[in-house]
Amino acid sequence: MTPPDVVVMGRIGMDIYPEQVGSLSDVSTFSHAVGGSAANVAVACSRLGCSAALISAVGDDRVGRYLLSELAEYGVDATYVGVHQTLKTPVVIAELNPPEDPGLEFYRWPSAPDLHITEHELPTQMIESARLLWVTGTGLSAEPSRSATCTAMRWR
Repeated sequence: MTPPDVVVMGRIGMDIYPEQVGSLSDVSTFSHAVGGSAANVAVACSRLGCSAALISAVGDDRVGRYLLSELAEYGVDATYVGVHQTLKTPVVIAELNPPEDPGLEFYRWPSAPDLHITEHELPTQMIESARLLWVTGTGLSAEPSRSATCTAMRWR
């Protein structure tokens, strides 16, 4: 199996954006998309023609299934996106008020699945052989993802 050009490790979630400018109480319709810095980087790499794999986790819920489907549509290898059985997939809601500096509400409570990635889940060979490993700072914010992120970086 050919290693991906880029292995990305970190956050994934669903972003919900209003389709109108103003406060949320004035908005009538919303759109949704893949969110989370790591997932966005993996999607961008794939859209630019690089092969990309994501190491992350979603919840065992509708939002997680939507995100896994979207990653597949974008051509991102989601083999190492785990499914956490008890935590929910994160959601972010934006308020375009003002549009040049939107307010963001993060729903990652009590914890996000991506913060529970462990060292033993990491694809050692893929990380070592990819052209680039890209990690998020969020992955360093809590255990066990901190140890997993540091281990992945040491392998590189």
